[in-house]
Amino acid sequence: MAKHVGGIILAGGKSSRMGTDKGLMTFQGKRLVEYAIELLQPFCSEIIISTNQAGYEGFGFKTVSDVYRDCGPVGGLHAALSESNYDYNLIVSCDVPFVEPDLLHIVLAETEGFDAVVPVHRGGIEPLVAVYRKEMASFFENQLIEKNYKMQRIIQSCNLNLVNVEHLVDKHPRLFYNLNRPEELSQLSE
Repeated sequence: MAKHVGGIILAGGKSSRMGTDKGLMTFQGKRLVEYAIELLQPFCSEIIISTNQAGYEGFGFKTVSDVYRDCGPVGGLHAALSESNYDYNLIVSCDVPFVEPDLLHIVLAETEGFDAVVPVHRGGIEPLVAVYRKEMASFFENQLIEKNYKMQRIIQSCNLNLVNVEHLVDKHPRLFYNLNRPEELSQLSE
């Protein structure tokens, strides 16, 4: 597969429900961020880890801190997209270890003519496992300046392609399941 795509792992959250940096937590023998790295590597020519925490430098990828602090994923997307060398960028949050490569194939195939490609299913839209064009950095910066931090709402105002992935969720019910609490790590490891 020709790689002309950037990869961005969102690992900049406060992890307040986890009690510690969740991307560095171990789940089934690997740190959560490693699931995202392994998922993105076959698709991406570069990987950027968006983080405001120490501890990610040892993975061998560029790390980028938020320019606008304490603004959630919008701040991470702005900073990482600004640093990307690629027009299209696969975005994966560090806390979704069950995302399948099939999903990335689907969203990458639907980019033509759009600034963002976001999966949608009965449970809602998934803006943190998606594709964004590099030029969306300025869009996200405008949202940050306006203090609009709700991803679900602000992406509705961009050139967005919502791609139905219900068939994948039926096949992989945990596809978008994100781990937020220590008990979830132990329950799902059983």
